[in-house]
Amino acid sequence: MSKSFIGSRKKKNREELLQATQKDLDKIVAATSRKARPLKGEDNIGVRVGKVITKFNVEKHFNIEIEENSFSYQRNQSKIDAEALLDAFYIIISTSLDEETLSATDTVKADKNLSQV
Repeated sequence: MSKSFIGSRKKKNREELLQATQKDLDKIVAATSRKARPLKGEDNIGVRVGKVITKFNVEKHFNIEIEENSFSYQRNQSKIDAEALLDAFYIIISTSLDEETLSATDTVKADKNLSQV
């Protein structure tokens, strides 16, 4: 598989997840503004929104505003664009240590912990 194929597939998948999330978030927006029994309360609205954005794991791509009697959102296009730049880029982490000394999982953990140094 070429990098461009992988990148375009990731972009398509991300867009599908964003659209599915927006569809569910639109239902919550409608629920807060309906005449009969509107969804009210920051806590109640927040619980519903939380379920949606974690369901598709795209919460970082949305700016969300929850108030006592309303809810709004918009895409965070700068974060979406930044993530798209990384599509099909992979970092290869290797070590000269044998598997018994440092497993593949531990190697990745050690690499991720370098940001704390």
